[in-house]
Amino acid sequence: MKKEPVKVSLIGKGDDNFYQIKFPNLQIPVNVNEELYQKMLQSSLFEFRTQFINPPERNKHLNPKKMLSV
Repeated sequence: MKKEPVKVSLIGKGDDNFYQIKFPNLQIPVNVNEELYQKMLQSSLFEFRTQFINPPERNKHLNPKKMLSV
């Protein structure tokens, strides 16, 4: 049985050089470093969807105190 890829969205790249990834069923984005982001792009486990967010909109919900980092 083949698993469907997880549909994620790249929200943007923060000032700390971490990529903010929006996962389904999570209210807050997850921060990933460059190495993990590149692995996710190459993996068949993730499907990246295009999400356009203007920087002011992006910043209003990217509260650093509420972000998950891996």
